[in-house]
This record gives sequence, C-alpha cells and structure tokens, in this order.
Amino acid sequence: MLSTLRQPRYLGLIALMVVVAALCGLAGSWQVVRFHQKHDANQHLRFDNRDQPADVAAVLGPATAPTSTGKVQQFRRVTATGTYLSAEQTLLRNQSVAGDVGYTVLTPLKTSAGVLLVARGFLAQTGAASTSPPVPASPSGTVTVTARLQPASTKADRFGRLPAGQVETVNPAQQAARIGAPVWNGYAELLPGQPGTAGLTALPEPDMSNPAGGAEEPQHAAYVVQWYLFGLLALCAPFVLAAAERRRDQSEAAEPADPQAQPKSRKASLDDRLAGRA
Repeated sequence: MLSTLRQPRYLGLIALMVVVAALCGLAGSWQVVRFHQKHDANQHLRFDNRDQPADVAAVLGPATAPTSTGKVQQFRRVTATGTYLSAEQTLLRNQSVAGDVGYTVLTPLKTSAGVLLVARGFLAQTGAASTSPPVPASPSGTVTVTARLQPASTKADRFGRLPAGQVETVNPAQQAARIGAPVWNGYAELLPGQPGTAGLTALPEPDMSNPAGGAEEPQHAAYVVQWYLFGLLALCAPFVLAAAERRRDQSEAAEPADPQAQPKSRKASLDDRLAGRA
C-alpha cells in the first residue's frame, strides 16, 4: 500500500484531504464555541426568569440614563410602582396569541424614577385593521406591578401614520418624546393577575427550552460530531482508495489464464504466416 500511496496522484489526494480535514476541524471547533455560547445564553435567561423580582430602576438603572436596553435582562422580573398614563396608551399591532391576531396593549406606567412601558395583555382583532378596537381601561390611582422585561426596538413605531393609537414597534425614544418624560429602554410584560390585566388575554409564558432562540444546544453538539467525523473520513479516504486499488490489482494478478486463449493465439499466428507466404 505504501508504494501505491507514494504515487504522485495519491500524494496530491493526501494533500487535498489534509486541507479538507483541517477545514472540518476548524468548523467543528467553531461549533464547540457556539455550543458553549448557546448554553451560557440559555442558562443566563433561565436564571433571569427564575430570579426574585427586583425594582426596575435597580435592574435597568435610572430612566434618565439607563445602563441597559433590557436585552441582557430579558425575562428578568421587575417591580414598579406608579400610575398608568391611559392617555398615552398605544396598541402594538401584528401580534398573535394562541392563533389569534391582534394587539398588545402598551400602557406607560409613570413612576418616581421614570416611565416604564407596560404590556398589559393581548387584545384580539375583531374588526377591520383600519380601526382600533376598544380597550379595557387601566386601573386608576397608584398601583404596584410585577412584569417580565423584554428588549425594546430602535425601529420607528410609525405612530400617527397608522390607525389611531397603533404602533408597529416598541420604541422608547419616540414614546418618551410624546410623553414628555424619560422612558426606560426596555418594556415589561405584566404577569397574570397583575393590576391592568383585567379584560385582556394574558401574554404567554416564554418558552424556556431554548430561550435564546436559533439552533438548540443538541443541534450544536450534533454539528460538532458531524464536522469532526467529516474530517476523519477525509483523512481516511486516500488509504481506503489505495487499499481498494491494491486489492483489485492482486485480484487481477491471481486470475487463472484462459486455457483457450493460447491455442487460439497460436492458430491466428500460423494463419498470418501462411497468408504471408501466399
């Protein structure tokens, strides 16, 4: 086999397969990194979801100079005490809960430290999208709520260019300009039974099986095995081909001669000589 592998065509194949195996090894190592990143991200979000509720200002910093957008603290439960600004309420359109299409009711809650955008619940669309449905009133007076943080958006909410009171995104900067008060960058979804949820469909609990989204942890683990296996197969390929070629050559050399072949050859040669004399 070594003499076969030393042939130029096999040396070229070996060099190519070494390059292929190296690339597969790099891809597998990257998937190891991605696996650990996904595992850490999921664990962080699961821990946040289980943590005891904390004051929103302690989690996000002051509304006038927030230290976070809420993305890192997604699913973290926070508390806030204040009064609902019903006049500044908006409807986040194109939402879906349990197969129903409708709106998330977004009502600002004014606290002593700033304004928290509170998603009170879901309201199914019952009429044409060109009109906004009636919304159950939020409680009056001071309330204390517990809610789950969600990251906000920087995309324009298109307020004023949509049917009355509707928005396309949760954009705290644009909300703050309309409210005239500092607004925290993230927003919060009320937990079931909190003040402000009456008459609305409760927002669903987040899926904690893969809260970070994208490929799940077992998928990344499978990718690791897959890429390393591809690399191993690439390294084995020249040896497998050389062994197959060697077996073929040995098989051809061991085949017995055809007993009819030599007489036929002699007869053909004799016929040729007679033809030449004639």
